[in-house]
Amino acid sequence: MKQAEQQDWEFLLHGSVEDVDAFLQRHPGVFSGNDRMDFLQAAREEGVSSVRANLFSWVYGVTVDWREEDSEIVRLFGEFLPGEVIVEEVDEGLTLSYAGEKYSIPLTFSPNDRYITIRGIADIIQKKFEIRLFRESYWSDTHVFVLLSCVQWQELESSHTVEVEKIFQKITPELDFP
Repeated sequence: MKQAEQQDWEFLLHGSVEDVDAFLQRHPGVFSGNDRMDFLQAAREEGVSSVRANLFSWVYGVTVDWREEDSEIVRLFGEFLPGEVIVEEVDEGLTLSYAGEKYSIPLTFSPNDRYITIRGIADIIQKKFEIRLFRESYWSDTHVFVLLSCVQWQELESSHTVEVEKIFQKITPELDFP
């Protein structure tokens, strides 16, 4: 289960242009040497807050394209959950096995299924984990999410209320690709 370290959360919420390089160096397997100059230049020209969110989402985000297969969406979120997540495509939609339980996510076999799947996963894990959307990704065809324990979200909200609200959108029944 991938979890962000405290210094990476601080980078996302308050990092400066100078902190961009340190973040890149902490994640050498994700970013190439060429990325360093590009991201530093972007942080100076475009604004560091946009670059912080972009970098953080590359390392800790679950990226869902509007064309993503629903079983693949489950697999992507499963990488961020403890234990094994098994998904099976059935005539009605998806069957998910997680934490010793089986769950059903009925699908409509339409473009709406992406968020039906995401909300289904969110409902299944809601007692221990929560999924939130990076607001900055909403108007693109690829949405980026962060999955954390409920305790971690509560801690972040209590210490950084404004920043968390500005960066993340809670998953609601109305939320869908625009």
